[in-house]
Amino acid sequence: MSMSESNVTRGLLIRWAVWFSLGNAVLFALIGIRYLFVFGAPDTVLAGIYVAMTYAAHFASLGLLLALVLLAPIALVLPRKDLIVGIGVLFGSLGASLVVLDTNVFEQYRFHLSALSVVLFDTSTWVLTAVVFIALLGFQAMLAGSVWKFVAVNTNRRGGWLALLLVLVWVSGQGIHIWADATAYTPVTRFTRTLPVYFPVKAKRRLAALGWIDPAEVEKRRLMRQASSAGGDRGYGQLLYPLHPLQCSVPDDELPNIAIILIDALRPDKIGVVTTPAIQNFAARSQQFTNHYSGGNSSRMGIFSLFYGLPSTYWQNFYDLQHQPVLLEELLGRDYEVAAFSSVGFGSPAQIDRTIFSAVGPERRHVPVTGTPRGEKNPAMTKMWRDWLSMQSGSKRPYFGFLYYDPDSTATEVSAAIVAKGEAATSAARYMQGIAAIDAEVTDVLASIEAVDNGRETLVIITSDHGYEFDELGLGYIGHASNFGPWQLRSTLLIAWPGREPHTYTHRSAHQDLPGTLLQEVFGCSNEISDYSSGGNLFAAEDWSWIISGSYTSHAIVEPDQLLVTYPGGFIELLGPDYRPDKNLKLKPALLESAMQEMKRFYR
Repeated sequence: MSMSESNVTRGLLIRWAVWFSLGNAVLFALIGIRYLFVFGAPDTVLAGIYVAMTYAAHFASLGLLLALVLLAPIALVLPRKDLIVGIGVLFGSLGASLVVLDTNVFEQYRFHLSALSVVLFDTSTWVLTAVVFIALLGFQAMLAGSVWKFVAVNTNRRGGWLALLLVLVWVSGQGIHIWADATAYTPVTRFTRTLPVYFPVKAKRRLAALGWIDPAEVEKRRLMRQASSAGGDRGYGQLLYPLHPLQCSVPDDELPNIAIILIDALRPDKIGVVTTPAIQNFAARSQQFTNHYSGGNSSRMGIFSLFYGLPSTYWQNFYDLQHQPVLLEELLGRDYEVAAFSSVGFGSPAQIDRTIFSAVGPERRHVPVTGTPRGEKNPAMTKMWRDWLSMQSGSKRPYFGFLYYDPDSTATEVSAAIVAKGEAATSAARYMQGIAAIDAEVTDVLASIEAVDNGRETLVIITSDHGYEFDELGLGYIGHASNFGPWQLRSTLLIAWPGREPHTYTHRSAHQDLPGTLLQEVFGCSNEISDYSSGGNLFAAEDWSWIISGSYTSHAIVEPDQLLVTYPGGFIELLGPDYRPDKNLKLKPALLESAMQEMKRFYR
């Protein structure tokens, strides 16, 4: 049945656009079956239902974007059949080609298509993509014709029922994910990274605030599920971490206590005799790493790199699977008494409750009691530490303590004269007051360590999760988690190591180097560090040539003379040390290939 342009209405064109887009959704889903092969079989019936619902709803959403965002608006303004059909065929072919490319990238690297991966495509990849695109143009033209005949003949509104069904499927799938994320149900959450541009809904804190879930009961059930899976794969099937089991030789009775004092955003250049005398004195008798960088400009990614030694791009999968670092596995396996203390809690934004300390029960994770005034949380945490540590006196077990201080929670006042100098000066004054207050807590912590004797020496580490900027780049950045320049990445690392004379190291070191250093030097692990980390040994004193550093939604390949930043959506930007574009900067394909290999190495 033919129809002249004069008889084509906007309504008919929009109906065609919707059905054509649904046809593309089916095509995308068929191409994307390779994602499911990579993911493997769901672990439970509920996970299987979730995967089926999410898969159908996600590709339906991707397909309908073509109609809702592009074709329907154009049809309302320019209701021409040849124009709408032509655009639909072109963009349908482009979308399907991108899905084909993405499945290839995901199958090979275990992450999705981005400008970073496109840079590495060789000529044969582009030729194959062109062939696929041309073939899809022909298929899309036939699909467009078939859909046009269908909508021209069928004027009923049965499509509304299909739309309602898809909405119900989407809502049901998201509802399952909201529950699974809130209750740490990994068989569901581990599917998150499988689909491209998939960002499921989360509402853990909202559900707790409404009283619909009990965080304590959730944590208890999560640990019970983890314990019941002990010895098996424990849902870690997407990861191959470590690459080989650790082989460690130091006898248990020769192991030291380990205490890590982590001070949020403590910059090494802000440590001084006047403001932080306790930390300055500690540095003078320690191993100092004065050119040290974090693997993140945020607490979440900085602490992740410190304990796992891996690029931040792995964080989501470790969070979804609640997989602890091998360092904690070794500590727990060696019967360390493990206790963690945090003045800001273990959940958002760092979310170390389901990564680093995922196998550590809530009775060993200590936070100030609810209602503690903001300015008193750090002292309250110090008291909790002292109380806990006093119980270790005389114990035959070594202990591992983690103390997380937040200078920002210290109540501070800034004079009007400083406020008048602007935001950077005001922020700097509050920052210095905050770390000065933390220095007093460090004094108490170090004294408590000296006072308690369990027959073992104690290795003490003072570090920070990331740096802090006061607009040193001149681009208006104040704080952290906003760029990957040196001010937000440079971090503190001081280690009082029993048996080692004080020494200052000036080579470029990174948080990624700490896990391997502890496992080799403390536990005598003979594995290559590359079995479980992207870093090296701090005492090798070797400069890193590049590191991967991350934020909440972006990451960068950082070199001494340039950095490549990858933003959400796959966009990239090549910047100089001053964090500005420079036409003389060049992409380095060999470096990009090495970085991408590092970002996939621990996936199966």
